[in-house]
Amino acid sequence: MIQRLKRNLYFLLIGSLMFIFSIVFCLMIHENIKAKRKSELAYFNRMATTLVLQLEHESDYQTCLNLYEEQRDMYFQILSNTGHSLYQSEYLKNNTDIIDTFLTTLLDTEGDFTFSSSSLRDYYYSRQSGVYTIKAINGKNYYCVNCLIITDRDNIYTVAAIKECSNFVTIIKPELGYYFCIWCGVFACVFCLSKILIEKAVKPTEQAMQSQKDFIAAVSHECKAPLAAILSSAEMIESVPNIPDTIKNHIQMIDSEVSRMSRLIGDLLLLSSIDAGNWSFHMEEINIDTLLINLYTKFEQICRKKNILLQLNIPDECFPPLYSDADRLNQIISIFLDNAVSYSPSESEISLNASVERNELVITIIDHGIGISNKDKPFIFNRFYQCDKSRTQREHFGLGLSIANELVNKLEGKIQLFDTAGGGCTFKISLPLTK
Repeated sequence: MIQRLKRNLYFLLIGSLMFIFSIVFCLMIHENIKAKRKSELAYFNRMATTLVLQLEHESDYQTCLNLYEEQRDMYFQILSNTGHSLYQSEYLKNNTDIIDTFLTTLLDTEGDFTFSSSSLRDYYYSRQSGVYTIKAINGKNYYCVNCLIITDRDNIYTVAAIKECSNFVTIIKPELGYYFCIWCGVFACVFCLSKILIEKAVKPTEQAMQSQKDFIAAVSHECKAPLAAILSSAEMIESVPNIPDTIKNHIQMIDSEVSRMSRLIGDLLLLSSIDAGNWSFHMEEINIDTLLINLYTKFEQICRKKNILLQLNIPDECFPPLYSDADRLNQIISIFLDNAVSYSPSESEISLNASVERNELVITIIDHGIGISNKDKPFIFNRFYQCDKSRTQREHFGLGLSIANELVNKLEGKIQLFDTAGGGCTFKISLPLTK
């Protein structure tokens, strides 16, 4: 129980801290991307300004633009003052929508940015538009700027400069290892911190539960001797000849209650030994057919007294040998059969079935008794839990299913609960056949 509590707390605390860190981490990455794109935008703007200055004094503009294309990954389209295309980068020939979208946006925002209808003296200096981000049909984003250039030889032309925006992967990839190291470091710190905090938080509870287990184990051991003495004394009194019937009735009541207390103490000692981890299994090959037939013979007589029909359904062929603890497997099945008999009405039916499914031995106990409500199902394997809150069933203490569940878990098996059609419970026990 403590281990399950620790595990749940680990998941909760680590999950919460990692969620908070993830948000902070994403915000850091987002701000980093914004800063890099802002830097990229400023860089593109400086490159455009540098290009304007070069083209004002450069006679061979094509060589100059080719250099920018190769080293700066920039693309260009040049128009004369009459609107004729003088040059266009090869890349833009397949993406003319970029230029069209950009020029339309530029016209709507800053008006006519060409020399087609103006004289030289109206534009006696070179200039450039603001930098725009245009999304093309191919889904990519591009930085665009338009430049009006007057050269030293009074040549006039318009240059549209375009550069593809860096995407998320391109920006993050160089620093991916850095971010991964940060993530791993933070995760390790969160894990260690969670472990330390949870150990300190759970320690008082763990100590209290251990004290409770030790107390139950000590009391159980101490009660064994007095109960044995009481039972022995009751038997001695009962053997006295010619005792009145009233005394016999009291002696029988003492014998019944002592036996009941002895069963409770035995169950508590078994659970204490499992909790302490000092209880071992005697593993051996078991003949399943013999074990089930012996159980059927034992409980068939008990069922007959309550007018209940007990059926044993096993295949005609022999079961493969099961490597397990015969006594504990007998105890597990007995617990479920005993519960089925206790909670089944007269003239009902109980079935004990066994089969092999996917290299597992599957034992099913089906009864048509009062059943278990949905609200009680999650708790039936808890210690001392009883569906009957008034605890009128004095022969049960709420430990049987808990013991069966602990033993099945130790044998690396599992227990499943289903509702029986028409009312009642079906318990399915699965145990691995391999060693």
